[in-house]
Amino acid sequence: MFKTIVISAVAAAMGFTALFVGAASATGYFTRATPVATVEIPAEPVAGDCVMQSRWMSDAGRMVQVERAVCY
Repeated sequence: MFKTIVISAVAAAMGFTALFVGAASATGYFTRATPVATVEIPAEPVAGDCVMQSRWMSDAGRMVQVERAVCY
């Protein structure tokens, strides 16, 4: 009886692990975001110029690229 309970508990744990790993893989949790393009900031900005700055941040354990507009 005890052996049956242990085997079923191990099987249930393996099933839940497979479920969560499959869900994480399907949502892209294990893949790293690829940079789209590199934005160069002008050496001497002119008043009224706007550029996009990007940086990498950690979001729930994975790295994502965040962009923001910077106007001079």
